[in-house]
Amino acid sequence: MNKRELVKIIDEVVSDFDFLGNDANQKGVDSANILKNEDFQKQFICDSLLNKNTKMKIDILDAIVSGDYEEGPEEASKINIEYNLKIHYTYDQSKEPVIVELTFDGDNVPIGVDSDYDKGVWAGTMPDSTPPSGGDWVSSIDWGYIAVKMWFEGEEVPFTAFEKAPVRIKNIFIREYCKDAIEDNIPVREKRPDSVRNIPYC
Repeated sequence: MNKRELVKIIDEVVSDFDFLGNDANQKGVDSANILKNEDFQKQFICDSLLNKNTKMKIDILDAIVSGDYEEGPEEASKINIEYNLKIHYTYDQSKEPVIVELTFDGDNVPIGVDSDYDKGVWAGTMPDSTPPSGGDWVSSIDWGYIAVKMWFEGEEVPFTAFEKAPVRIKNIFIREYCKDAIEDNIPVREKRPDSVRNIPYC
């Protein structure tokens, strides 16, 4: 190998090496900018409602649900929720996923609870007795009481498309993400759940 070939190889190696981490920094800037784009945010909302299972990989960072739902259907009236997610969103198959962080926070979110619980009857002998059956479930949730925020690396990103979305879309979006966390504590069976397919948005 002559000197000229050696210098050429060294130049190629040096030019490919990112000394200052500029490539990583640029990716961060690009991700932050795309998250602020309103069209991108609307696509994210629609994919959350229609294609979540194929375009989203969701990591639960924190999930706290409390309330008085254990008090029975007549006393139960509210839940509190803190739900933080990191979502790897494949918005374009030709590009790397964008990491979207969402937080859902709601205090004293109004709920309704229904029940078909039957405590049964003890008749002294097993053949004559009826065991307990049924249970309680949440039949309505006022999803609008839950605040939604978008974040990137600890900085809040204005979630403009969400703020401009119709109320029904907002409620469906919140339900899509929060329902599972609530169901880990008590079943959710809404009487007439709304559907994105009934709303001209996506």
